[in-house]
Amino acid sequence: KMMRLAHLLSLLVLGAQTTHVAAASKQLEAGVYPKTILVAAATANTGGHVVRELSRRSGVTIHALVRDLEDPRAVELSKLQRVKLVEGNLDEVQTIRAALKGVDRAFLVSAPFDHLHFERETDFLELASNAEVPVVRIGTATGLTGPGTKTAYGRAHHGIESFAQGRGLPVVTLRPNWFLDNLLFAADEIKGAGTVSYPSKGDGPQVAMVDPRDVASAAATILTLPGDLLSLFVSAQAIEVHGKGRLNLVENVKILSKALGYPVKLKYVPLGDWVDTMVGYGMPRVFARSFGSTIMKVDGAMAMDGPAPQTSSPLLTSVGWQPKYSALDWAMSDKVQGALRKDPEPQEL
Repeated sequence: KMMRLAHLLSLLVLGAQTTHVAAASKQLEAGVYPKTILVAAATANTGGHVVRELSRRSGVTIHALVRDLEDPRAVELSKLQRVKLVEGNLDEVQTIRAALKGVDRAFLVSAPFDHLHFERETDFLELASNAEVPVVRIGTATGLTGPGTKTAYGRAHHGIESFAQGRGLPVVTLRPNWFLDNLLFAADEIKGAGTVSYPSKGDGPQVAMVDPRDVASAAATILTLPGDLLSLFVSAQAIEVHGKGRLNLVENVKILSKALGYPVKLKYVPLGDWVDTMVGYGMPRVFARSFGSTIMKVDGAMAMDGPAPQTSSPLLTSVGWQPKYSALDWAMSDKVQGALRKDPEPQEL
């Protein structure tokens, strides 16, 4: 049955650009499953979800790469089944080289609002290839990815993907849509004023926004496939990962308001003023402009840099993955409720 499935899946990627894999990995051979998977960085939002998702799947040991073994987030992850904390830093190559020893496959996600994004990830991918470790990594939306985009992290992701493809590295890039978690950047404003200030009106086209937990489950699904099926994803290179249902930003905020039980509305602020505010909060201007323009592109107020698919890759859905969480599921989650629940008003004596 597995051989027939592999054949059927190969038809789905027929015509996709195939790549010579620089370092042939046994992990891409038929019938080979991983025993140990490295997750870097494990304390990142999606990284933590990947650790938890893998822990729920029997038979694989997870090495969770963290900067600080005493970080409360790391300590919580260490309590999960088959999770071992590994101290390391994506900016220190020697620690990554050590962390890759003895693992079969790896997951990679790193901070997008950072000028070292490209160097950090390409160093990791090169070291992983030398160790014959295939990598599943998080990119950004296809519509933001390109060599000439003014979206800083879109340029970085394009460069990282091009680096991997040009060298034939065994890498799968997941391209998720707008993360539902992005609203949490406005947590203080939501609780304090009941508003989300965005440089767009929010009533644009509906898009398949995605819960980070669904992106993590997609990564875990690919990472735990037998080698011959994993090799199909390596050949496909980029995989679309999108959410359950479509909505625009205004509809997203309405769902959040309903789940919280208090009014929350989207508030329009011109891009220049919005960028100045973000800079005031400490975000570098280049990334504030990039994030602001991303909001406008998602909302249709600014043109995307390329096609903007809204359906997940057939290859991914054909191995059994489907998005699980709706926008309401996300809004009702413990994480969102904990971040945005208002403290009760003090009662007069």
